[in-house]
Amino acid sequence: MKDSESMAQLPLPEAGESRVIKLPLPAGAGPQPQVRTADQAAPAPRNRGKLWYALFLPQLATLSEPQQERILKHLAALMESVSSTVSFHPQALICEVRSSLRYFGGIEVIHDKLRSLITPALQDRGLPDYFLYAASPTVTGSLLLARSGQNLLVYRKENLRSALGQLPTEVLQLNKEQNRRLYNMGVRKIRDIWRLPTDGLHKRFGSDFIRLLNRALGSAAEPTHNYLPPPAFTTSCDLPYELENLDRLLPVADELLAQLCDFLRHRDLSASHLVFSLLHERREASEIDMALRQASRCRDHLLLLLETHFSNLSLPAPVTGVRLHIKQFDAFMSESESLLLEDKAAPTTSSSSLDQFMEQLQARLGGQTLKSINTIAEHCPEYASQELDYEQARKTRGTRKAGKIKAGSSRQDAAKQLTIVTRQQQLPSALVADNPRPLWLLDDPLELTRRGSRLYYRKPVSLISGPERIESCWWTGDEVNRDYYVAQESSGSRLWVYRERGGDRRWYLHGFFA
Repeated sequence: MKDSESMAQLPLPEAGESRVIKLPLPAGAGPQPQVRTADQAAPAPRNRGKLWYALFLPQLATLSEPQQERILKHLAALMESVSSTVSFHPQALICEVRSSLRYFGGIEVIHDKLRSLITPALQDRGLPDYFLYAASPTVTGSLLLARSGQNLLVYRKENLRSALGQLPTEVLQLNKEQNRRLYNMGVRKIRDIWRLPTDGLHKRFGSDFIRLLNRALGSAAEPTHNYLPPPAFTTSCDLPYELENLDRLLPVADELLAQLCDFLRHRDLSASHLVFSLLHERREASEIDMALRQASRCRDHLLLLLETHFSNLSLPAPVTGVRLHIKQFDAFMSESESLLLEDKAAPTTSSSSLDQFMEQLQARLGGQTLKSINTIAEHCPEYASQELDYEQARKTRGTRKAGKIKAGSSRQDAAKQLTIVTRQQQLPSALVADNPRPLWLLDDPLELTRRGSRLYYRKPVSLISGPERIESCWWTGDEVNRDYYVAQESSGSRLWVYRERGGDRRWYLHGFFA
């Protein structure tokens, strides 16, 4: 088929000639039904609205819905090379190509380009490397034509009725009961449906059936589920001359961060993992990996954090350029402010300001200096917590929280991630112990002295609450069988002590309360 937008390549069609054009058959698709087509490919009239190219993959019917979704998303990213509008449908993708015909030089070129991209993608996933396709002025019409396997191209909307009328009713993919009713009524093709009264069809098959037919003809609105590419941001700047003073790089870094913040605001996102690279001549780039405790898009905060990293960085060579790359995006979560003036006047300390302080402290001291304490679902106190490095704790916290959007996830995936919280993360309040536990535990419990009925740790101590009995780890051979108490010294400091329930029943000091 020739270029549809060029009036000089082919003569105009004769009066009464159909504008239904047969596209090339897909490789491996097998024999296809014959349909009436034009003798030659007639040029499409200009300003005729949109033209939707449908790509149908019947081999996906054997896969589960998550597998189909992953494959369609991968193919949708490939189809973006020919169209900026790609929509999802069951086992199919549909893209708008009318606006691209002149750029690519015709729909045949677009089809060949898509085939060269999609066929290897299907082969890599072990699927049959063929697909069915069609094009028409409506989304639903293109989808029905593609399902039929006749690979038709319909340029004009007024020719859709005759083209769709030749299709069997199976392309409508109705339920079993609706198919039975159509068969009993003697309806085998869609053209038989056109002859039936609309009121009777509405009573027998419902409004969704009528709406489907109207969408195919272009007389009803067609909502689409469009593919949105995953967010990605990388920007760079080549310096006019080499720099060895990092303070002189701050204006350049500020400009790159301004571009980043504009990008995030336009997409209602924030960033939690940035990589700022300093490029050198004939040397590997010096990378500053900035992992934030809380996602942000505050330009001043990011610049201050970068300036802090600059203060601890020694350059191996002069800087010839800079590059900023985002490794992880997050949904933007804003904080509500009070409408009352008296509430605004009261000083408050938010969690975001604390997180920003910790980020500055980590940039100043290094990632191995800051530690985090993580709790573990374990009864035995020795194993109920663990000490993690800052970066390791951040990654652990990121796997538990919803709202993380990795670079490479679509916006639809991002919306799902914001609401997913696993059952393991939702611990009922009844399962959380309300007994006092100290933050500071001794590595090796210290045995206490007992004189008569009094316990001594440097000075006499008295028990003020308890006991809390813990029996655990019997399956390891190192059984824990203790009664814990909260004790108090004469100075007022509190201790966490326990008494063994077996053997000599000795007393030990295990921790200090703050």
